[in-house]
Amino acid sequence: MLLLIFLSYSFSDLKNDISDLWDGLNRIGGPTDFEILQLDMHAKTNSTAGNCWEGGVNSLLLNPSEIMHSSEDLDNKYNFSFTFKKMFLDMNANFVGVTRKSGNNAFGFSFLGFYSGDMELRDESPGIPIGDYSGDYLIFGATYARSFGNLSFGGTLRSLKARIFEVSYSTYSFDLGMSRSFKAFNDKDFRFDLSFMHLGPKFFDDAFRLPLTWHVGLKGSLEPLFLGFSINKPLNTKLQYTIGGELKIKEYFFIQAGTKVNNPLEKYSFGWGLRKDNLNFNYSYAPTNIDIIEGSHLFTISMGI
Repeated sequence: MLLLIFLSYSFSDLKNDISDLWDGLNRIGGPTDFEILQLDMHAKTNSTAGNCWEGGVNSLLLNPSEIMHSSEDLDNKYNFSFTFKKMFLDMNANFVGVTRKSGNNAFGFSFLGFYSGDMELRDESPGIPIGDYSGDYLIFGATYARSFGNLSFGGTLRSLKARIFEVSYSTYSFDLGMSRSFKAFNDKDFRFDLSFMHLGPKFFDDAFRLPLTWHVGLKGSLEPLFLGFSINKPLNTKLQYTIGGELKIKEYFFIQAGTKVNNPLEKYSFGWGLRKDNLNFNYSYAPTNIDIIEGSHLFTISMGI
């Protein structure tokens, strides 16, 4: 019976099934808003294309379970981080985050703000300029994670508010994530992680959705080299692949680089970092895929207290 079933299933059927699965994975939904949630808002995370080995405050916007993976020096300490991101067309974004790991538990809080700057307002398209307008996004989040041996789980709940000209609206979202640490290749440290981000309802008269994203990643600590690879599928883009890493030059100096495939805005990024005890400074630059639009600069300061 099994042989008959196998023989009746032709190669063309298998090819069609694989094609249907691939098309489904690359299906683009929309329209979406709050795309600022998709941008890396920590300089080290950005310069490694989202494949940063260090967890803690670096991972608040990527995988909530990974806030458990801060360095041992930060156990039972508050890890603060502030990022300023200068973007094209005078737009900018700020991120403030704090995490604390104690035993098998960790929690975090975050604020993400995006500011468009003044934009020209016209009475119609193309129309006549009649003034200026601006827009901003204000996003607050609370995160909790817990570890069970080498396995960690976490979740984040967010409040989101947007204002464009005289229109404002708000909604909520949540992230779910897990990660597992293991050893391989001569006892080297590795970590697998999975997360579902920006889950939430439709909003603004059910006209928009959040940029729902699933993420799968694998990272390895091969000191002085740290490497990572990930697959991401946002609702509003095709399947994306990223690879990135960090090289420790000195105990206090690091360089990073990463590349992104199918990302509509950025193709690659790079940066460097300085560390003194629990004080870190990181810089990252990511050029855009559009020649007339300048790239983004990220500056991050973090410290453990």
